Amino acid sequence: MSMLDIVSRQRPKRVLLTTAPKEALVDFDGIGGNWYDHTDTYLAWTCSLPLEDRLSVTCPPTGLEFLKANVPDAEMLAYPSWQQYLEALKAERWDMVGISFYTWSTPVAIQMARMARAAGVQNIWGGNYGILSPGLDRYFTKLVKGPGEAILHEYVYGRPLERIHHPAMLGVSSFHGVTSGVGYLYSKRGCNVGCTFCSTPVFNPRENPIAARDMYEALDRYRAEKVAHVIIYDETFFLDNDVAEVVIDALAERELPWICLTRADRLRGRISELTDRYMDGAILGVESFRDYNLMDVRKRDDVYNVRETLDEMRRHARRLLGTFIIGFERDDAETIADDIKQLAQEGLFACQLTIMTPFHGTKLFKEMQRLIDEPDLSKYDLYHLVWKHPKIGKAEMRDLLAWAEQTVNEPTRIARRIKEDMKRKMRQNMTRRQAAVAGRASAPAAGGGNASPATG
Repeated sequence: MSMLDIVSRQRPKRVLLTTAPKEALVDFDGIGGNWYDHTDTYLAWTCSLPLEDRLSVTCPPTGLEFLKANVPDAEMLAYPSWQQYLEALKAERWDMVGISFYTWSTPVAIQMARMARAAGVQNIWGGNYGILSPGLDRYFTKLVKGPGEAILHEYVYGRPLERIHHPAMLGVSSFHGVTSGVGYLYSKRGCNVGCTFCSTPVFNPRENPIAARDMYEALDRYRAEKVAHVIIYDETFFLDNDVAEVVIDALAERELPWICLTRADRLRGRISELTDRYMDGAILGVESFRDYNLMDVRKRDDVYNVRETLDEMRRHARRLLGTFIIGFERDDAETIADDIKQLAQEGLFACQLTIMTPFHGTKLFKEMQRLIDEPDLSKYDLYHLVWKHPKIGKAEMRDLLAWAEQTVNEPTRIARRIKEDMKRKMRQNMTRRQAAVAGRASAPAAGGGNASPATG
């Protein structure tokens, strides 16, 4: 073997990881005709409202952050401009370019892959949920389903990844000029519950846990940054209670308030206890107030559980966030209007309202394939009707969604809740400080106790 071969084997492969350019991430025809940024979660939830009344919470590309944390020699280009992407392609000879994209950004990812090919890149990988879109094999040399850290590490370094490191991922939430930091956390990724409308059981059916010690560094960073709360992004938090309890203990030890995504039946009866353990709120998949709709999509919860949990959350002044779907096959304009009026009375801090969308590869897509009539993948963003609804047209559905957003995410309610939350947290912090001072004052002096060596 020549010295050149040895050096070549030792050299990590040069990899560029990127997302869709930021110009492609802004939708100028959002619900109600208003623009929104796909990278801003709450902005998408409230884009039908005037700009000054919209919620905002920024989020880094979490998939790429995990890849960079575990494959540090990979170059990450998050939300570049088209010009920056072109310049990066020309900057050096890349062994591989990896593009992370969603279904709605598939046309953009295809364009990026073509540009990489024209720049001489031989290996072009696709990742994230967009890889479930049809007809991508002609543009990408590899489509990676699920987390990509292990396969990327093997490609770059030629050896297995020993364990997954959790990156610190920071964002900022804001409303009416009030801003606060947030941190994002995964204790595991993936879901195999099997709701027919969800892409996760297709994209990543294995629930990949992350070792607790590999989360602690991120939590310590969040505490140092004094984030307002940590958002736990697991799609099945509390479905594996052992993992959830360890995570909650770690958050409570660091006095970090937290919000999690979970199912209502997993919280019901526990809100008081979890409040004492720094629970700030939860994002619940409400989806519908009609059990037959939930049964149709095999949602493993029911309306009674949801309503009881929402009531319990309100009694303990926890922040309520939710997701809700309109446009089930049995819905009509009247039933949607009734459900939205009920939802507005539930006191949610904010709610993501979406249109029923059969994503490629899901069970729902297979069940509804005969009705799907939208070939433009950019419309598969949860805010367009992409199939022939028996009772509601495409334009009417968009109008219903705009009205629903304005009705449920009412700005004065949000502002009032933010003020209440700030006052409540000030009172809680004062109470905890007073308890800590009292505890120190009542503690016995060193060596002054009367515990025996066996029990001390």
